[in-house]
Amino acid sequence: MIPTQIQNNVVRIDTPAVHAFYIVKTSILYPLVLVCDEHDVLIGVIGSKEVDFWRFDISKKSCGEICNRNFIFLENENDDSIYGKARSIFAEKELATLPILDEAGIPVRIFGQFQAFFRENYKALPYNYYAKGLMDSANLAKSHGVNRISCIEFGVANGRGLICLELYAKEISRLTGINIDVFGFDSGAGMFPPVDYRDCPQIWIAGDYKMDFDGLQKKLYSAKLVIGNICKTTKTFLTDYNVSPIGFISVDVDQYTPTVAILDMLLEDEKYFLPIISMYFDDIANNTEFQGESLAIKEFNAKSESVKISPEYTGFYSPNNNNCVRYFQKLKYCNRFNHPLFATRRVDNMSLPLFR
Repeated sequence: MIPTQIQNNVVRIDTPAVHAFYIVKTSILYPLVLVCDEHDVLIGVIGSKEVDFWRFDISKKSCGEICNRNFIFLENENDDSIYGKARSIFAEKELATLPILDEAGIPVRIFGQFQAFFRENYKALPYNYYAKGLMDSANLAKSHGVNRISCIEFGVANGRGLICLELYAKEISRLTGINIDVFGFDSGAGMFPPVDYRDCPQIWIAGDYKMDFDGLQKKLYSAKLVIGNICKTTKTFLTDYNVSPIGFISVDVDQYTPTVAILDMLLEDEKYFLPIISMYFDDIANNTEFQGESLAIKEFNAKSESVKISPEYTGFYSPNNNNCVRYFQKLKYCNRFNHPLFATRRVDNMSLPLFR
């Protein structure tokens, strides 16, 4: 007998694995299985991953093998409240999904572990483009059998971005199983004097964005600071630190000269990089297309045959752009066409979704 509160939502009933389980179609994106005992008492929830029968055969599994009996309900509150509660629950428990109930106790949708951290489209996170870029690189690493990667922020300054990147690395590592090393590059003394017009002297001057090294170091857990002239530290970084393949890079150095040095590092041995690197360029704009980071990207693509950054240029200022869209348009991808993993098949045929 189907429990009254879900009768109108049942789209399929099957019984070989448990006394009874009901697949409730809350929406196309959030399929939900309610698992009941012989008395039709709800004893667990199965999420969308287990419902995909072509991936996970439940026909020979017991209820205990496919169902988390210690599931937790979230009340159907506002998004901020649900997000906060879900984030806390997922941080403490090994759960794939949480059912959200309305005031009548009826499941209305599923909240997944990725949503619990990244919300919808990362909009609620500071430096959300760091979260997206790093998640993309972790997914790529997982799909190609790479179990450890590195991420870098060039231009640390006060450290707000690096602190966020370190937090995201910890959470993404927990979610994907990929180990992530975090590095932050900075001169420590602020920006250097512009060499010529290409370093945007109309915008920045020497000494801008100085770092409080000791103060920042106390706020970091495991991220490593690489202090010194970026034009020099990038030349020996890969071998000095024997880095795991780099998957995400943020370039926030403002000027042309250090950006050139950063991009030249991308031409080193393939073993230090994933086949596709997610990159964020903070200082590209319509009015600096032929200066700074934008010019460095153009020249890099012109001289490199097998390593290309795309899109090469993105104009993003318009009356209809909001901040989220504007920052996401600064995300680019460094394609390493000769990388041994660039054109290989994934280790499995299922990509890891951002949201479930």
